[in-house]
Formats: sequence, C-alpha cells, structure tokens
Amino acid sequence: MDQDRLPSRIWIAEDDDDFREALGKSLTQEGRAIHLFSNGKELVDYLKKDSSFDIIIADLLMPEVDGLQVLEKSKKCNPDGVVIIMTGYASLDSAIQAIRGGAYDYIRKPFKLDELEVIVKNACEKISLIRENQLLLEKLKEAMEEMKDLRKNSLIRRVPAETLPSAELDRKISELDLLLKQMVPSDYDFKNKEHHEKAFRNLQKLIEYKREGLLTESEFFSMKKMLLQTVQD
Repeated sequence: MDQDRLPSRIWIAEDDDDFREALGKSLTQEGRAIHLFSNGKELVDYLKKDSSFDIIIADLLMPEVDGLQVLEKSKKCNPDGVVIIMTGYASLDSAIQAIRGGAYDYIRKPFKLDELEVIVKNACEKISLIRENQLLLEKLKEAMEEMKDLRKNSLIRRVPAETLPSAELDRKISELDLLLKQMVPSDYDFKNKEHHEKAFRNLQKLIEYKREGLLTESEFFSMKKMLLQTVQD
C-alpha cells in the first residue's frame, strides 16, 4: 500500500465507557483506523509493542496514567504522532503543560463532536503532508545517490568533464529540483531539534558532494538554496 494511502491510525484513551464508544463511532469513517483504550495505562502498555499511531486522543484525568503522562510516553515513542488532550477540568496550568509537552490541541469538555472532528480532520491533513514529505525525502536521497554513482563512474573512467553524459546528469538534476520544490514545509516541520539536525545533515551532504567534485558550483548553490527554502517557517 502506498504511504499516502495508509489509513490514519487514531487511538482514543477515555475511562468513561459510554463517551469512549461515542467518540469512536463519531470519528469512524473511510481512511481511519480507530483503536479504543479504556484508560491511559492500557494505551501506554500497548505503546510498548506498537507505537504506530498517527493521532492519540486522551482524557486528561484518568486513573494510574493521566493524559499528560500519555502525552509524554507517546511523544517519546513516536515524535511524529499527534496528541489531542480532552478535559472537563481545564486550567491554564494544565493547558500550558499540554502544549509545552507537545500536544497538538487541547479541548475542553463538554464539546460538540463536530468540534473534535474539525481538529482531527486538520490533524489528518498534517499527517498526510508529513508522509508526503518523508516520501519525497526518500526519493531525493535515491536521486542524489544515483547522481553520485553516475559522476563517480565517469571519474573512474577518467572521462573529461566536457564529455560527461550531460543529458543524463541534466535529467537527474531536474529530478532533484522537482523533488525539492515539492517539499512543502508545514507548521510541524523543523520546529524541534531533530528536524533542524536533519536539515543540517542534508546540507552537510551537499557540501561533501561538492568537495568530492560530484556537484558543480551552480548545482551546489541551486540545491543549497532550495533546501534552505524548505526549512523556513
């Protein structure tokens, strides 16, 4: 199955049985896989064997493991996952804790199910964009490796620069340009240390390719510019 066609995996942790079932039914639709948990501990225990969630919706106050603990554990297991906190006892302090802990949103009970649907829909769109960018990064890496091998083979054969297979190189460079331009930044991208480091590593690779003579001056600056554009807020 294509990465962008995978269902959005939505996990719900709520200790009120009736409300949990209502949430599950309300959010069920094509393209979503719903998994219900009767409390935070049950969800956290499940994380130990499977952290492949896309969205977690967790009540703030639950026995043994509360919503903030669910948030902390889930973000450690899956930093890309989205966590939405629900509570009937909203306070500024708990809201600040949730947002600082990496929560995507914080919704106060009682709320209309339509309100939660809007939040979940937006989160699904964000996840789709993240998947698309990850796929583009993989394609970008493959294209750069192919271009690197092509230039290395040419250097091994000691082919003069002016006789390099320019048509093939131009095609590869065009592929790289297209991939880089398709990498649309979202409000998620590069907001944490991990993604800043990933961008830095990509730039380091470009510098290494340039030093090895695998990129011309114009190719290097063109790709460097586009990479930097993808990390701007």
